[in-house]
Amino acid sequence: MYYLHLFDPWNFPLCTCPQKYSIDPYTGCEHRCIYCYITSYIPDPWKVREKKDFLRKIERDLKKAPKLPVSMSNSSDPYPKIEKEKRITRGTLELLKRHGFPVLILTKSDLVTRDADILSSMPSVVSITITTLDENLARKLEPMAPPPEMRIKAIEKLKEKEIKVAVRIDPIIPGINDLQTDLRNLVKVLSSIGVDQIISSTYKAKGDNFKRVAGVFKEKAEYLSKIYYEKNEMVRGIRYAPRELRYKLLKRVRSLADEYDIPFSVCREGLPLNSAKTCDGSHMLTAKYD
Repeated sequence: MYYLHLFDPWNFPLCTCPQKYSIDPYTGCEHRCIYCYITSYIPDPWKVREKKDFLRKIERDLKKAPKLPVSMSNSSDPYPKIEKEKRITRGTLELLKRHGFPVLILTKSDLVTRDADILSSMPSVVSITITTLDENLARKLEPMAPPPEMRIKAIEKLKEKEIKVAVRIDPIIPGINDLQTDLRNLVKVLSSIGVDQIISSTYKAKGDNFKRVAGVFKEKAEYLSKIYYEKNEMVRGIRYAPRELRYKLLKRVRSLADEYDIPFSVCREGLPLNSAKTCDGSHMLTAKYD
């Protein structure tokens, strides 16, 4: 295989995703989210570049691969600004459709609506991350990503085309975007526009992303340091908040999702909070594959 790989090849102990593939048409991500983990393993992480001969090689992979859902993308947003010109993600969707592979899109970009024609004609689920409706807070967390208002409008356009949409309230950072009133406002809006699933998780700290978070939210640095460096849990070298705090924060979101009758799941948390059939929305794919 060139670019098509099974998702979670390291068998992360808290991953509950059904079997699927993962592909990234681009390397690097321009959103510059301060909590992002790719800076720990991708050189020059904020510079987007296309992968060499991607479409030809991914088609070779698809011709040989058993039919499973394909998740795009898990490290770099599939809709960077250069996608408007390069159209590599769109070309990938055309190949997935042609070869009969369902697709799970993960993005923060409203550019995904450009491809609603393809997504509505094939088994697809689009997951859009919205960490907050507060645009000032969003600019601190995700300085180069489209503002939350644009993501909400993108969801509305996708739902008009009857495309299944999940929203990732992810990550929830203790003391930053975990206020009950703010979460309620967000879930209420998501309910009003017909979101099909909410997926949530808490912030996981690594040295590089923690420096960014603590640097931007200096008034919370000491509080976060105690959570992630004194009371933390370690999972495969990643600093998790204590289990009881994670449960409290995510139960808050689950309760709101229940109130508004939206299926809910957590991502890589190991907590018994899911009401959705799958953690990643893949149960909403309508394809039958061998």
